[in-house]
Amino acid sequence: MRTLTISENINRVSNNLKRSDLELCLMNCLKKNRSFLHIESSYQLTESEQSNFDSLLEKLDASIPLAYVLGNQPFYNSNFFITPDVLIPRLETELIISEVLRAGDFIKNHRNEIRVLDVGTGSGCIGLSIAKERCDWMITLSDVSKKASEVAFKNMKSLNVKNCQILVSDWLHAFNNNIFDIIVSNPPYIDHSSNLVQEEVLKFEPHDALFSNNRGIEDIDQIIKSAKRVLKPGGYLIIENGYDQSNEVIRILRQEDYGDIKVLMDYNNISRFTSSRKK
Repeated sequence: MRTLTISENINRVSNNLKRSDLELCLMNCLKKNRSFLHIESSYQLTESEQSNFDSLLEKLDASIPLAYVLGNQPFYNSNFFITPDVLIPRLETELIISEVLRAGDFIKNHRNEIRVLDVGTGSGCIGLSIAKERCDWMITLSDVSKKASEVAFKNMKSLNVKNCQILVSDWLHAFNNNIFDIIVSNPPYIDHSSNLVQEEVLKFEPHDALFSNNRGIEDIDQIIKSAKRVLKPGGYLIIENGYDQSNEVIRILRQEDYGDIKVLMDYNNISRFTSSRKK
């Protein structure tokens, strides 16, 4: 088998592949950082390393998302194990962590214990990031998908998170009344008829975690209505929603008698999250 140097492997590739993606694949195969790639660009890959890199390259050529190719995705301050059974964590979703931490710290001034539910957890990236930041809080992760829950469990173990439990549940059906201080969720919210979804997202990411009925609002509506029962009085509900859904989300929240409603922007100054409190 013919092997190539680091620079030859990077330069031989054309098409629409990003150099940064190729470098990440090489880092994965060589178990080295990016500095090594630049300083030791003449390093000749072993046959095993070359074979592994070629295999990753074939997947990239097939437009499989990099996170699924490598099996991991950075999010917040950790690296999460990822499979096609869960959505790939997005950078903009990180902002919901800060809002949950702010809300929980406010509540902590009035209560001894903080309990948070991450509903529809997927990889666990939201709930586990919160758990790592606040080790004295109790975090529950739930997902209707057993396979997604297994991914979250693997991440909980690899990140050595102790203040967390994982349940398989269809939204909030498994939970008792008035037990959580905060419920956070990044639910499916894309309309089935939307033509704005990227082709590789549509082809490879789980549709159950992307799309929702009733113009993309059905699952959000269900969470809002069910959360009233499960939240403690004064508890927070913090949801990620579509860029054009804030008005409808606010309407439902007001209809269900939530208070302190506010819309939060993402890094691109697009309305991305809605925060509210149970009265």
